[in-house]
Amino acid sequence: MRTTSIILAAAALAASLPAHALDVRDLPIAKAPETCPHEGPGFVRFTPGGPCTRISGRVRAEAGTPVPARPGAGLDGAARGVVSGSGRVAIDTRTQTEYGPARAYIRLGTGH
Repeated sequence: MRTTSIILAAAALAASLPAHALDVRDLPIAKAPETCPHEGPGFVRFTPGGPCTRISGRVRAEAGTPVPARPGAGLDGAARGVVSGSGRVAIDTRTQTEYGPARAYIRLGTGH
């Protein structure tokens, strides 16, 4: 009974507070990233004067037709299909320093 009273009191308090609508015109406008043609295709600069970054990757999915299972392969001996997938993402960041160009490259992947 006490829990119900607390929930009802919180709902009454929330209902008595003034509601404020969000005006989309007040939100900041995001600027498009600028390209870095001197680094190569796909490189963009997200912050003014920041490093040039390229994000790339791939996804692969395969599905095969069912093939007869070998005797004893499954508990029910039914045909099984082949389903597999893999993916990879790469992040390449380049910037100019007082010692010359600096580069950071990360590639993560799974599957084949």
